[in-house]
Amino acid sequence: MVGEKASTPRNGRPRAVTLDVVLDAATEMADDRGLDTVTLRALADRLGVSPMAIHRTTGGIEALQHALVSRIVGEVTRSVVWPDDWRGVVRLFAHSLHDLLMRHPVVLEAHRRAPLVGPGADDAAHRVVAALRSAGLDDESAAYAYGTLHDFVTGHAAIRLGRRDPEPHRSPPGSGARSVFADHHDHDRRFAFGLDFVIGGIAAAAATPVSPEEQR
Repeated sequence: MVGEKASTPRNGRPRAVTLDVVLDAATEMADDRGLDTVTLRALADRLGVSPMAIHRTTGGIEALQHALVSRIVGEVTRSVVWPDDWRGVVRLFAHSLHDLLMRHPVVLEAHRRAPLVGPGADDAAHRVVAALRSAGLDDESAAYAYGTLHDFVTGHAAIRLGRRDPEPHRSPPGSGARSVFADHHDHDRRFAFGLDFVIGGIAAAAATPVSPEEQR
């Protein structure tokens, strides 16, 4: 339940509300119904204030959306305690990003429109790239390996959030086809296998660098 902290005039309608209260309400709305449902009017109705009060508190809808995503990402990155080994860094980043996207679908929606922002977001990316360089990858390979890891995690989360189907691998009636995932469709197991393969590929690439001829 979102708590209200507003000054109330004689007519009983609050005139002001704190930024934290607005962001709490906006996050709930965006996670439940999408980022585009978060409007000044909708927030004003939810919190019992005027749209102008929301605008004064946030600086407008674009600033509000930016602050919403930045706060969510910042809360996660501030809590991360990075391990020393590169595999541990990769695993922690993958699981932290996956959990963030599954818990707050609005972050994935915002990420489709622009790079993630927030205190520590860039630092997390650079830490992973530095860990990949410590594994033996050169600068370019480390950057693209990070991209592969990032794309795997966000792609997996996007599929899970998009389907929301407890039985997604049933074949259409009469098709005669049988999905390759009919007997193996546990999403968490699938994520764990995929992450193991990504890490294994990084380790193999670090041990056996790809020649310029093979890159063509």
